[in-house]
Amino acid sequence: MPGKKRIETRDRYRIFSDATTRWNDNDLHGHLNNAVYNAWMDTAVTDRFRELLPGYPDTEIIPVAAETQFTFHSPITHPVEVEIGFRVNRLGNSSIISGVGIFLRGQPEAAAWGHIVHVWVDRKTNKPVPIPDLVRNGLLKSVLEDSPGSNP
Repeated sequence: MPGKKRIETRDRYRIFSDATTRWNDNDLHGHLNNAVYNAWMDTAVTDRFRELLPGYPDTEIIPVAAETQFTFHSPITHPVEVEIGFRVNRLGNSSIISGVGIFLRGQPEAAAWGHIVHVWVDRKTNKPVPIPDLVRNGLLKSVLEDSPGSNP
């Protein structure tokens, strides 16, 4: 792996939610399965959209996931409590890159972190549309100021 990766820390996230591991979250090696991390990321981001857009997900304009990515730093094994950090890495006209960090409860460094790109589309045409103003305004508080392209 070229270069040293920057370890994500708690102070780089704006909103946190709690999660608990389950016995069946472990994979063959005794670590949490990658799908669990992706589910936590999807839930953290979807929860933000639900808080900001009345009626979502039954709205005419919806966010569609276009890309997900995760970096794993240290393993998590059941049973443990985790905290899921949320932030906005980039807020575009019709897309958003949300950053998510997975932390063992109270730990300053993330065990894993990643991002998910959503493109906002018209449900009927599936064509990109501007992010609804209610959502955009609500997400501004979560923008990570030192991210490339973070100027909304």
